[in-house]
Amino acid sequence: MYAVIKTGGKQYRVENDQKILVERINADEGTIVTLPDLLMVVDSGKISKGSELQNMAVSATVVRQTRGPKIITLKHRRRKNSRRVKGHRQDLTLIKVVGIGDPKKLVLKDEKKVKSSKSETEKKPQKTKTEDKIKKETKPASTKSVKEGKTSKTKVGTKKDKK
Repeated sequence: MYAVIKTGGKQYRVENDQKILVERINADEGTIVTLPDLLMVVDSGKISKGSELQNMAVSATVVRQTRGPKIITLKHRRRKNSRRVKGHRQDLTLIKVVGIGDPKKLVLKDEKKVKSSKSETEKKPQKTKTEDKIKKETKPASTKSVKEGKTSKTKVGTKKDKK
C-alpha cells in the first residue's frame, strides 16, 4: 500500500515505515503529525482518488528538524564593479510514515509506541544532593591572584643611561 501526498508545495510517494525529508513542519521531535492532503492511495492494485479520500490521511512521526545544504546565488554585472552574493539553507523535517488510512485509528495506535519509547530515553539516573556536595568539596581550592601584592617594574637601560 502506498499513497501520494502533497506537503510544502511538493508531491511525495510514501509507504509505511519510509523516511522522507519534507519542508519544515511545525512539530516537536517524536510527535505524530497527520498529513491530510492525499492525492491518491493504491491498496493492492485498487486506486482510490478524489472523493474516496475524504476519510483517509497519512500519519507520520517527526524524527528530526534539520536544514538542507547551503545554496549560494551570485548576481554579477560585468564591467560595472557590482556583485551580490546571497546564501540560503532550507529548513527541513525528517518524518517517518507510520500508517496510511483513517487518521483517528492510526494516531491512537501509534501514540502509545511513541510515548513509551520517549519515556525510555528520558529515564536517566538522577544525581542526589550528597553527590553534588561531594563534587563541590573535591574541587581544588583557587589560588590567590598575583595582583594582591605590589609588583616592581624594572627599567631597561638605554644608551644615555650608560654614559
